[in-house]
Amino acid sequence: MMRRPPGRPVPAAGFTLVEVLIALALLSLLMLVLVGAMRAMGQTEERVEQRIDQADRTRVATGFLRDVLGQASARPVTRPQAQPGALFEATPETLAWVGVMPARHGLGGRHFMRLGLEATQGGSPALVLRYLPWGNQPAFPDWSQAEAQVIVPDVAALSLRYLDERSGQWVPLWPVPDVRSRDALPGAVELQLQAAAGEWPPLVVRMAALAPTDPAGSRFTIGGRR
Repeated sequence: MMRRPPGRPVPAAGFTLVEVLIALALLSLLMLVLVGAMRAMGQTEERVEQRIDQADRTRVATGFLRDVLGQASARPVTRPQAQPGALFEATPETLAWVGVMPARHGLGGRHFMRLGLEATQGGSPALVLRYLPWGNQPAFPDWSQAEAQVIVPDVAALSLRYLDERSGQWVPLWPVPDVRSRDALPGAVELQLQAAAGEWPPLVVRMAALAPTDPAGSRFTIGGRR
């Protein structure tokens, strides 16, 4: 057995400076990886919350649009310097009609309604519903005097079209150039929307087949039923 020469110091156990520096470098890298992972998790959670929030807003907006578009009045009215017909005028960009505002939205009753794109105070266009109580007036009101409700903010494009059930074709205008269609509503309305948050799937709202309506009657047609 070898013995250490007398008087020679015993080396102290520990790490060299190089080993300490390597350990610190590895620890720094590990901390960077952990911070990056935590940041990525936070961003992912934020994106998920944004998508859930957007999906919820879309669900509420589509439900509201189905309610107001699916309850249009087809009661013919006599309008000045125009043939009698339902108060329903539609283009590829706007839709104006008389319908029932659902009571659960805080209003209820028959209203003039107009759907289209309008510039907001921030300057960006939005899908806006204008509405005003209807009191048997024979023509649409001055829409600048109507209440306005933003349905979808930051909308880049809106496209509307209408189903002519007689021909089975989608048309860009209603009523179509046919006297018989003035007393009728389209079979359905399709809304396509390009919002800042992404493109909506096409929203199609069906309207019931219309029954003949007596203009002199006190009742009015909702979705084709009296």
